[in-house]
Amino acid sequence: MFFKLLKEALKVKQVRSKILFTIFIILVFRIGTSITVPGVNAKSLEALSGLSFLNMLSLVSGNAMKNFSVFALGVSPYITASIVVQLLQMDILPKFVEWGKQGEVGRRKLNQATRYIALVLAFVQSIGITAGFNTLSGAKLLTTDLTPQVFVTIGIILTAGSMIVTWLGEQITDKGYGNGVSMIIFAGIVASIPEMIKGIYVDYFVNIPSSRLTSSIIFVVILIIAVLLIVYFTTYVQQAEYKIPIQYTKVSSRSPIKLIPSIEGKPSGGYPSYLCKFHYSGTCSHSSVFECYRS
Repeated sequence: MFFKLLKEALKVKQVRSKILFTIFIILVFRIGTSITVPGVNAKSLEALSGLSFLNMLSLVSGNAMKNFSVFALGVSPYITASIVVQLLQMDILPKFVEWGKQGEVGRRKLNQATRYIALVLAFVQSIGITAGFNTLSGAKLLTTDLTPQVFVTIGIILTAGSMIVTWLGEQITDKGYGNGVSMIIFAGIVASIPEMIKGIYVDYFVNIPSSRLTSSIIFVVILIIAVLLIVYFTTYVQQAEYKIPIQYTKVSSRSPIKLIPSIEGKPSGGYPSYLCKFHYSGTCSHSSVFECYRS
């Protein structure tokens, strides 16, 4: 059924163009995640690949963080900035509250402010991540000495990479399918799945004695069922809506007007999970700076 609908959709030129454009942007993003920042020692990155917190940070970036690539920050600064801007509109900053009531013009101003805040956050996070990687690798992150000038240079590279990823996401939103930021995050998660499957296979079928093979099979089966249930439940909640019938009787027409507005089952969308992940990312970045200078 799905493939039949996809086949019919691809026959429409506009739909086909949007799908191909989205795929092209995602490919550009994937190429960028494999380009390591110049001067980084590849052996030091291999030594850090086993860290659990680094694996978590790399989950939504398609291993861009592990590779210390130019797209290592991804869209995290932009999402954090958008959350900050939304909070500032809650009677905290009068100017932002005013912009929030100006319609399309105000939205453009808020988007511009979001980009500026994201630029600052990206530079701060890039410095923190560089300091953290350098500390964890025993000051062997780069093939040269990590001087303040090198710090700033790497910060500029990572910040520029984050802004490029944000721009790619905006292009998907404008000319492709779906929300661009969500598609970028989705592409990163999907790119991490093969490595996750390989890790499960090695941990539960290769590096274990034969006596534990049965328990490993049972665990993997339970894991697969749990993942499928989570996907089903998430889809169900995402599609759920509660309809509230409202009937207006005091109108000039003969028959009353009946409206049925609906409330989504998950109105917050993915922002809670985004906020937790990127708060964790920012905390690690900032703590890495203090750890670097303390050492």
